[in-house]
Amino acid sequence: MPGIIGERFGNLKPGTPGRLLTWIAVPVLAVLACGLLLAASVGGLRGTLGVVGAQEEPEVVAASRLTYDLDSMDGHVADVLLLGGAAGLGESQTGAYRNFEKDRSDADIQLELLGSGIDTIPDGPSTFVSIEDQLAQYTQYVSYALYVDLETHNTTAAAGGPPAGVVQAYEHASTLMNQDTTGILAQAQFLYNAEQLAESAPVNGGLDTIWHLQLACGLLIAFIVLRLVVAQRRLSRAFRRTVNPLLALTTVTSLIFGVLLFTALAGAKTAYDAQNLTGPGSVSTLWQARATAANMHAAESRWVLQAESGGGRPTAAMSTEQDAFTSGAKWIKAIPQLPANASGELNSYLATERTLTSMVPGPGTVGAWTRALAAYDTGDSATAYAAFDTDLAKVIDTDQQAFSSATAKGENGLVAWLWLPWFWMAATIALIALGFAPRLREYR
Repeated sequence: MPGIIGERFGNLKPGTPGRLLTWIAVPVLAVLACGLLLAASVGGLRGTLGVVGAQEEPEVVAASRLTYDLDSMDGHVADVLLLGGAAGLGESQTGAYRNFEKDRSDADIQLELLGSGIDTIPDGPSTFVSIEDQLAQYTQYVSYALYVDLETHNTTAAAGGPPAGVVQAYEHASTLMNQDTTGILAQAQFLYNAEQLAESAPVNGGLDTIWHLQLACGLLIAFIVLRLVVAQRRLSRAFRRTVNPLLALTTVTSLIFGVLLFTALAGAKTAYDAQNLTGPGSVSTLWQARATAANMHAAESRWVLQAESGGGRPTAAMSTEQDAFTSGAKWIKAIPQLPANASGELNSYLATERTLTSMVPGPGTVGAWTRALAAYDTGDSATAYAAFDTDLAKVIDTDQQAFSSATAKGENGLVAWLWLPWFWMAATIALIALGFAPRLREYR
């Protein structure tokens, strides 16, 4: 009997139960390492997807939408003052005022959404309070300007623009809105950047976790499969067995487990990539593009107001508004993922602005010229802007749905992996033990 055993274990070097136990322990430890690593990580990956989708992303979008509402609101105030009670212009004073009220209400909604998580943003609470205070002051100036304009800016006076006191009140309001670094828009942009940074941190962390899981688990599974294949070859030589069914089954199931794991991690990575709101085609970036276009249209209306109040003479304020329009157009056109139809509408809108700013006083009065400017700004130019804004809104809606779908798909794809690593560990360890058990018994 000892001679037979010595012959069978001649290739095991030195052919002892300890050697067999080592062959069992090494893949088992690798299985435990891989399974426990997955069990500890997958829940966090899935949870982060849910938090970003339900909390972080809505706050980033709320910040970018707030910027849009503020820009649009300021532009509609300028339109109300341009229109007065005049007939035959591109828009009615009542319609412009209704749009102003809608934007003011929407801005309050976005502020409320931002307020729910503002404590997590550095300097967020103080910036939030400052925006609310300045917005209240802005509303007071605008309310005064609109009231006086409604009382005094009748059809006859419309050709000459609103009264000086109305323009002055609006200029105070516009300064509060557009002042560099301390204005309402500048502070709203600060909140947007801060919210975007806060949202990108867990997304980048999740992507790093996925990469490390792919690397670590890929190496561990490859090591497990390799050890099992080598063990089967040595056992077949030592014990004159062609195949060990249980170890062969363990090898195959480990390979299948690896394929399923990498498929699930690839799906999770796709979901995390979709949650990256810093990309040029992200929902928040497109909202910023929409806000920039609204700012351009507001700058255009303010330019016309300055032309009226300046008596047809160029002013420094007109140059400032022209610069705001030019820089905004340059920023939007630099977005690589801007859809073709939206790009076409944008080019049409930019063409109307060039037409507007090239209009010069004709043989008639300055009042007739400024009336023509107001008609074009609230007519052809406003129509072209609205077409671009509408197309961009459709793209944003499509991207928002894609974001929600990717988030839900990523979360659902990881549900099974909350328990699958535990099942795989138990089944694989059991199969390895059962596969080696006959050899140990045979030795004894």
